[in-house]
Amino acid sequence: MVRYSDSWVVDRTMFEYVSDGSCACCGMPYLFQPGGIQGLIAACTDLETDAAENELNAAEKSPWPPQIREQIWGDRVRLRLKMKKEMPNYKDLDVNGLRAFCLSDKMMLRKIIQMPRALILDFTKDYGIHSAYCTVLQAVSEQVANFKLTKYDADGRSDAELAFEKHLKFNKRGPGFTLELFDKKGDIDEEVLDVFIGMAGTLGGPKLLQRRPKQDGIDNDDEDNETANEGKSKDGGPSFQGDRRLIRLLIVRYWVNQLLAKFKESNNETECSSGVQTEVQLAADEMSKVNI
Repeated sequence: MVRYSDSWVVDRTMFEYVSDGSCACCGMPYLFQPGGIQGLIAACTDLETDAAENELNAAEKSPWPPQIREQIWGDRVRLRLKMKKEMPNYKDLDVNGLRAFCLSDKMMLRKIIQMPRALILDFTKDYGIHSAYCTVLQAVSEQVANFKLTKYDADGRSDAELAFEKHLKFNKRGPGFTLELFDKKGDIDEEVLDVFIGMAGTLGGPKLLQRRPKQDGIDNDDEDNETANEGKSKDGGPSFQGDRRLIRLLIVRYWVNQLLAKFKESNNETECSSGVQTEVQLAADEMSKVNI
C-alpha cells in the first residue's frame, strides 16, 4: 500500500478512530435523522436525484463498519451544506481590489499566505464536526500535503482549481500550506498571485466546488455532482477526491478571510496615500460588504 494513497486514508482513519474513540455528542448523529444516511442525503433539497443516488452507492462501497460509515457520510453532507450557506458572504468580493491590496504590502502577504495543517482540524470542529469524518479530514489533509507522492491525477475540475492545486505547496518545517509567491529577488510573482486571486473569485459560487468547463455546449458534470465523492479510487476502494478539493477550498477561504480582516483593519486605521493604496481604497465599499 502506497503511503498517502486513498487506501492509506481508510486504514489511518480506522486506526485513529478505534484508538481515540468518539465523543458522546456525535457518536451516532444519524439517529436523529429519519432514515439514517439516506434521510440526511434526502434532506439536501438542492441535490438532484442522480447525485443523491451516487452518494448512497458510494456509501455502500465503503469498507468501514456501518456506524463509522454513516457518521462519515452524514457529516460529509452536513459540512458541505454549512459551507454552501456561507457562499453569499463572498459574492460581493472585489477580486481586483483584493489583488491590489496584496501587491501593496509584501510583508503582510508573506505572513498571511501560510496555514498550518492543524488549523484544518480546528475549522472542522468550528463547523460542529466531531465524528469519524473529522478523523477522515485529518488524514486527508496529510494526503493533500503529500499529494505528489500518491501519483494520482489532479483533483480539480476548473482551470482555476487546477492551477491552484498545482501551485499549492506544503512546508512541514515552515508555514505549512503556502504558495511560492516570491521570486529569488523577493518580489511578488504576479502570475502565482493571480492563481490565488482566480480561486478567490470562485468562493461566491455558483457552486461550492467548481465544475468542468462545457465542451461543444455539453455539460460534463451532473448538476450537483460536487456533493458526490467521485466514486472509486484507483486503489479499488472509496475515493477522497471530493474531500481533498474541499480542504483546498478551506485553505483559500482562510487566506481570503485573513486578507479581508487585515484590509478592514488598515482601512480603519489610516487614510490611503499611495497610488496602489488609492486603488484599494476605491474597492473598499465593495470589499467591506464581505462578511467573515
